[in-house]
Amino acid sequence: MGCCDNLSPERKHTICRKLLCTGMFISVALIIMLGILIVKPAIYGRAFKPTTCTVTSADYKNPVDCSCGRNCYTQMPCLVVMVTYHDRKNGSATGMIHDDEGELDQWSMCSYHSCSRSEELNYDAVSRFEEKYGQVGQTYSCFYNPGKENEVLLRKDYGSMTIFHVMFWPSLLLACLIATSCVICAKYQCWLDEDDSPSSNYNRFGVPA
Repeated sequence: MGCCDNLSPERKHTICRKLLCTGMFISVALIIMLGILIVKPAIYGRAFKPTTCTVTSADYKNPVDCSCGRNCYTQMPCLVVMVTYHDRKNGSATGMIHDDEGELDQWSMCSYHSCSRSEELNYDAVSRFEEKYGQVGQTYSCFYNPGKENEVLLRKDYGSMTIFHVMFWPSLLLACLIATSCVICAKYQCWLDEDDSPSSNYNRFGVPA
C-alpha cells in the first residue's frame, strides 16, 4: 500500500497542488532574485570598454546606512574615488571608479562598499580599497561606459557565461521540480476522479440540478 493510499481524493489533490505551487514559487523567486542581483548588472556592464585610469582625488562623503541582514542595520564610510581616462575617441573624460558592476548597480554613490555588522570592519575594508586604488596619481586598467562617461569600473566580474549559468540552472531546477511533482501525482493518483469528486447541487452553468 502506498503512503498516500489512505488519503481522500480531495486531500491528494490538495497535496499535489501544493507541491507544484511550492516548487514553482521557489524557482521563480530564485530566477527573479538572481536576475536583479546578477543578470541586470551583468548585461549593463557588457557595454563598458577597457581603458587606463588615473586617480585625481579620493574623498569621503557622509557615512551611508546599509542593511547587514535581518533586523541588522549599520553604517559604512562612503569613499568617492575620481579618475580620468581616455575614451575610444582619445578624448579625456572624468568619472567615479566603482569596484565592479554590482557596486555600480547597488551603491552608485560610493566607489566601494562593505556592510558588515561591525562599523570598524567596514572602515577597515574601505580604507584598504583606498590604499590600493585611491592614491592620487595612481594609474591602473579600468573600464568606462561610452554612454555615460562618469561611470567607470575597476573590473567586470560578470561575463556571458555568468548570465547563462545564472538563468539556466534555476530554469532547469524549475523544470525538474515540476516534473517530479507530476511523477508523484501520477504515482499516487493525486487527482480527483470524476466518480470521487465532491457532489454538487449545481451544474457547471450555475443552475441547480
